[in-house]
Amino acid sequence: MPQILNPRVVFSSIPEGPPDAETFTYLEDENIDIETVDLDGGILVEILALSLDPYMRNRMRPIEEPGDMPAFGMNDTVTGFGVGRILRSEGDGIEAGGHIYGFMPFKKFVVFPTTTAMSLEMSGLGLKVLSNPYGLPWHYFVGALGMSGQTAYYGLKDLASPISGQTLFVSAASGAVGHLVIQIAKLQKLKVIASCGSDEKVALALRLGADHAFNYRSSNISEELRRHGPIDIYFDNVGGPTLEAAIENANMHARFVICGMVSQYNSKLSDSYGVRNLWLLSRYRIRRVSYSWYTAKLYIFCTCRMEGMVMTDWAPKYEKEFFDTIPRYLASGAIKYVFHEYKGLESTSLAFANMLKGENTGKTVIILDEDVARPAQGQKEQ
Repeated sequence: MPQILNPRVVFSSIPEGPPDAETFTYLEDENIDIETVDLDGGILVEILALSLDPYMRNRMRPIEEPGDMPAFGMNDTVTGFGVGRILRSEGDGIEAGGHIYGFMPFKKFVVFPTTTAMSLEMSGLGLKVLSNPYGLPWHYFVGALGMSGQTAYYGLKDLASPISGQTLFVSAASGAVGHLVIQIAKLQKLKVIASCGSDEKVALALRLGADHAFNYRSSNISEELRRHGPIDIYFDNVGGPTLEAAIENANMHARFVICGMVSQYNSKLSDSYGVRNLWLLSRYRIRRVSYSWYTAKLYIFCTCRMEGMVMTDWAPKYEKEFFDTIPRYLASGAIKYVFHEYKGLESTSLAFANMLKGENTGKTVIILDEDVARPAQGQKEQ
C-alpha cells in the first residue's frame, strides 16, 4: 500500500492570556504506510476521537516552569486523552480490530510500543484495551466514560461523601464535568444547585435534573446560594468569586471538591483572583478541600484537611466500579451525555479557544472518524 498522509497538531506558541489561532498548528508533514510500518512488538492505532480539556492550558508554558504535568514542548505534537482502533498488533493478547483508550498524540496514526508504558511518566496514563458491552459510540470514552466522567464520579464518590438529602452546588454546570455531576448527584438523591454562563445553559442544567439553576453573569451568586442553600458540598470548576460565594454560604462541615479553576487559567499566578474569606473555613469546619495545581499555594494557610484530586489517583480504587455502573446508566438514558463536537485535527485551535471562553456546551471532543458517532458494530443498542 502506498504511503498516506498522517496529519498532526503541534504546540507552536505560548499564549499570553487566552489561547488563540497561533497556539496550535495543524501540519501535513508526515506520511505512513500502515501495512508495512515497523511495529517492533507494539501496536498500530488509528485515532478516532480526542479530548480537549481545560487542564491542558497549564501545559502551555515555558518547559522549564514546574507544573502538575509536563509542559508542551515547542513544536512538539500535542498529547491528550484519546480513543483509537487497533489496525495491527504484535502485542501479546492484543488483537487487531479492538479499541484502545489513553494518552495519545494529536495525529491520525500512531505506533505504540506497548500498552503498559506510562505516558508522561504519570501513573494511570497508560493505554487500556476497551470493552463496550452496551455498544455506546466510541467517542464516549473520551468524555462521559473518560476523564470527565471519571472525575465527576470519583469526586462525588470519595471526596464529597454525599448523604441523601444534602445540598450540592456545582459551578460550570453545563461543562464536561459539571453536567455529569448534576446527574450523578441526583441519582444519589442530593438537592442540586447549578451555576451556568448563559440562560440556554441554565435551561440545560434544569433539564438534566438540577433543582435550581442560575446564570452567574446576570445573578448575584451569593444571594442565589443564600436563598437555596446552605450548601453541604461544593463541586468547584471555576474558582474566583464563585468559590468565595460558596464559602460564605457553606453549611457546617461542608465538603469542597475543587476540581478546577477555569476562571483563573489564563491569568498569571500573581494576577489571579485572591479569595478573601478563607477565614470562614474554620468557622464552618469545612472538612475536606481538594485542590488543583492552581490552588495549591492558595489554601496552604487553611486549618482544614486538604486533598489534591487528580482523576488518575482514584482510578485504581474506583475504575472497575465506574465501568460497571456508568455505561449502564448511559445506555438506559438514566445519564445523558452532552458533547460539543468538532470535525478534524485542523479544528483544534478553534475548539480549545471556544472551550475556555465558555462557548461550548458539555464535553469538547475532536472527531477524526465519523463512525465513532455511531453505536459500536456488533454490540447491542439499548
